[in-house]
Amino acid sequence: MKIFDKDYRDYIKTIESYNLIAEGYRFWRSRPWPITRVVRGRVVLDAGSGPCINGVDIAYRNRGYVICLDISKSMIYTARETLKGREVLGDAVIGDAIRMPIRSNSIDSVIAIALVHHLPKEFAQEFFNEVYRVLKPRGMVLATIWFWRQKRFLLKTIANYIKTLGGLLGYPRKYIVYWRTRRRKFKRVYYLYTEKEFTNFVTKNNLRIISKGAIGYLRKRGDNLYIIAIKT
Repeated sequence: MKIFDKDYRDYIKTIESYNLIAEGYRFWRSRPWPITRVVRGRVVLDAGSGPCINGVDIAYRNRGYVICLDISKSMIYTARETLKGREVLGDAVIGDAIRMPIRSNSIDSVIAIALVHHLPKEFAQEFFNEVYRVLKPRGMVLATIWFWRQKRFLLKTIANYIKTLGGLLGYPRKYIVYWRTRRRKFKRVYYLYTEKEFTNFVTKNNLRIISKGAIGYLRKRGDNLYIIAIKT
């Protein structure tokens, strides 16, 4: 339990960091992910939305409605600016993705771009439980995480496995990645799940995977994993 308590504290610290970097993050992540063009539906939920670049773009293309949901108050302020700038119908809501303030069976599509890898294992499963709950039958979910087999994590991964075997770490692919500015750096904690773990989170409920694989953000580099699934 002590290890999970540490994971929870790290989760809160990551939220605090995003509160502080929200404005800069909005400009560094100003373009939607190309893969979000496959998402359809009139009512879209962007979970862990940040500035809601992806959710707003989907709603704009589909002439629909978007709910931008993020636990960071500062990120939600930037999401409201994105909604206003694109003149898209939607709401920006402060809320936790593992306890969504959303009605059951009310959402056509859920996207979770770069969210799940910030959630400890127990929270990651809770998130997909919530996804299943809020989706309409035949609704779609698109989720992405960082790919763990990146060269920059090689030495850290070896050290983490040793710590895990010694009982000092609860999960071997847990990493600290800093967001750096000229004045300081901000701690963000990542849990880089394997494709099998990612798949298991999704399929534990009646979410049927229709596509999965490796993708990049804007460059042709497979440093992320994605899953697209349908509620059956």
